[in-house]
Amino acid sequence: MKHYLAITARGLEHLLAQELEQLGASSLKQVHAGVKFKADDATLYQCCLWSRIASRFVLVLGEFAVRDDMDLYLGATAINWPDHFHSSQRIAVDFNGTNREIRNSQYGALKVKDAIVDKFEKANLPRPSIDREQPDLRIHMRLSKDQGVLGIDMVGSGLHQRGYRTQAGAAPLRETHAAALVLRSGWQSGQPMMDIMCGSGTLLIEGAMIAANVAPGLKRQRWGFESLLGFDAEVFKSVKADASVKAKRGVSQCQTRFYGTDNDARMIETARANARRAGVADLIEFDVADATQVIPPEDFTGGHIISNPPYGERLGTTPGLIALYTQLGDHLKHAFSGNTVSLYSGSDELLSCLRMRADDKFTLRNGALDCVMKTYAITARGVKEAGDAAPTVDVAPDFANRLRKNMAKLDKWAKKEAIECYRLYDADLPDYKAAIDRYRDFLVIQEYAAPKTIEPEKARRRLLDMVRAAIAVTGVDANKVVLKTREKQKGNNQYQKLAGAAHTMTVQEYGVTLEVNLYDYLDTGLFLDHATRVA
Repeated sequence: MKHYLAITARGLEHLLAQELEQLGASSLKQVHAGVKFKADDATLYQCCLWSRIASRFVLVLGEFAVRDDMDLYLGATAINWPDHFHSSQRIAVDFNGTNREIRNSQYGALKVKDAIVDKFEKANLPRPSIDREQPDLRIHMRLSKDQGVLGIDMVGSGLHQRGYRTQAGAAPLRETHAAALVLRSGWQSGQPMMDIMCGSGTLLIEGAMIAANVAPGLKRQRWGFESLLGFDAEVFKSVKADASVKAKRGVSQCQTRFYGTDNDARMIETARANARRAGVADLIEFDVADATQVIPPEDFTGGHIISNPPYGERLGTTPGLIALYTQLGDHLKHAFSGNTVSLYSGSDELLSCLRMRADDKFTLRNGALDCVMKTYAITARGVKEAGDAAPTVDVAPDFANRLRKNMAKLDKWAKKEAIECYRLYDADLPDYKAAIDRYRDFLVIQEYAAPKTIEPEKARRRLLDMVRAAIAVTGVDANKVVLKTREKQKGNNQYQKLAGAAHTMTVQEYGVTLEVNLYDYLDTGLFLDHATRVA
């Protein structure tokens, strides 16, 4: 039995430990972003081939204190590397982490490399060559504070590279990440699954592979452990053959249905191609459709929707995303009542626009972004009939009421004066610091930068609340809401370009036709805050 470290994303340690236990691993111990365990060769091959959420497996050869570079060198030298691979093998060293003395990962990797080649030379053996691009073996060093773990990567390239995805969308989920979301969502194999914003189809493909019992590593062409001196080719051949038989049988017998929709026809074609390469194309139906209009399939009773809707990082995308999430929530409650939905987003504030109460919440980082998956039981909601009273705005009610009063007064005045652009709101309430200008059927919302005493999350929540309420009260199309931030500028900064949309429009001002650009600059040229008007 050898010691191994399975590496995964932070937050998935418990899920990975459960998976490894089912695959036969023993002596499991959860650590930061990983799980330590023991396994024989057959079990290790099984784990590499079948793990859906591990990113790589490392054969642990040494664990030692690293207070400085000499500790690092001596710890690496203490391992008898010629016992594990031949000097003809090309190697690369991956070094993860830093501490007070080892401040540069490249320097750390260099010290480990020196220790390895010195060990071969002292044994009167040729030096192994270094190949960072296509090595036969990757040496893995993990440094956390003053503790180091050193070993050999059993996989090679990351396990998220399943071999079926050659193209992806603008912000794709890693395959291991997608599999973790499916496993954590509460979806059960046998339930129909749907992704209404499927992109390249990763969530659905990973779900179909789970339902059909397809090993995620089955299509991988080479493994790091194949270059080890102790590699047992016959055992691995047997493990892989067993997985191949299970995959063929599983796909042919699988009764679970999967449905994917996206409003981009090109992404649907990509998703279909990916599903074919994964061997699960017969289990998934893809179609072009808008997420806010998609109709559930006839056999989707008791189904589970799992999606990763866009959440954007740029301020200018906020109004459209607020409208998208709001419309999505309304549509789910109207069309998918009685089903379940799990949505994974980088914005908890946008998820609140769904106006649904989550039954479960799971936090999982996507790269550098803090993201959350919320699961909702979808309950019906009545559809607004013609002539019904306008709904009460459920966010920022004080701001919404003030905006409504301002509209009632200013709209009549503007119509009488034949004016199409005027200031509707100017930081009237202390908690909602923004200027809102109306340009015909457009709104320009200029947020005043919050003071440093206000937490960024709280400031962003208030901004989203203002945008949601402004859209609801004015009835302006979210695509015609322009969002900017005003802050103290120096010199000519306030006149610098913000964008290159070059989109202009004309407005009427006391019988004069004026051309304005709402997008490209902080100011439009019409300084509505300077105009003196009496309504």
